[in-house]
Amino acid sequence: MRKLTMLALSTCFLGSAACETTRTVVPLRPDLTNPERFVCEPAGERPHIPPEHVIDWSRVTTVPQAHAAHDAYVASIRSREGLITGYIVAIEGKLFACSNNAAWLREFYARLPAPPPN
Repeated sequence: MRKLTMLALSTCFLGSAACETTRTVVPLRPDLTNPERFVCEPAGERPHIPPEHVIDWSRVTTVPQAHAAHDAYVASIRSREGLITGYIVAIEGKLFACSNNAAWLREFYARLPAPPPN
């Protein structure tokens, strides 16, 4: 019996094709059945963000000038924030579409039959 086991093992090592597992069931790929589920939009280019307004305090001599310089600074910050927020919201919508696709893929694979035991 021991010689027969050794012979079988040596056959597997010498001719690996003789002991290869044969695949009998291959699950369907969802991209062949529903290609629209694999669509993720690219994030796109980052927007150009203008620099912050820099107050030249050497030119500010009165309180109204200081208020105007401060208002210009705040306006530059708000415009930057608007661009950044718009970009984040756009990316969030694109990521939401991709995460919906990922949820669909998990459900698709969960419904597939289990592979046969080896």
